[in-house]
Amino acid sequence: MAFEQRYAWGRAYRDGRLVCWRVHVTIGRDDDRLGLAPRERCYVTARFRERLDRDLHAELVQLVRRRGAAARRVAETLEPIVIVVDDPRHGRARVVGRLQPPQVRGRDLGDIEFAVRELPT
Repeated sequence: MAFEQRYAWGRAYRDGRLVCWRVHVTIGRDDDRLGLAPRERCYVTARFRERLDRDLHAELVQLVRRRGAAARRVAETLEPIVIVVDDPRHGRARVVGRLQPPQVRGRDLGDIEFAVRELPT
């Protein structure tokens, strides 16, 4: 089983503007998932912890409140987000993607993990 997961802190930007000062990022890879390309085996999740921009806050609330196809439609309308990850061991990384609806909803907004579907660069 080749499974890698690491945690780091970062900041979120949209159109060059800081929209969240502190994002807890999980970057993982699961090589046991057969039939997927190496890029598809990677995943990124984000928890938006501190100093959230008002517009981003409203978008996250929409994603949490809706379910199923309605939540996926909302996710597709959101502007891409750039997360700059500061990892002391792996250096600085930049993740560009679209936020996806969360799997678990019944928590405080800062504790909910949102998947980030990476966009090709």
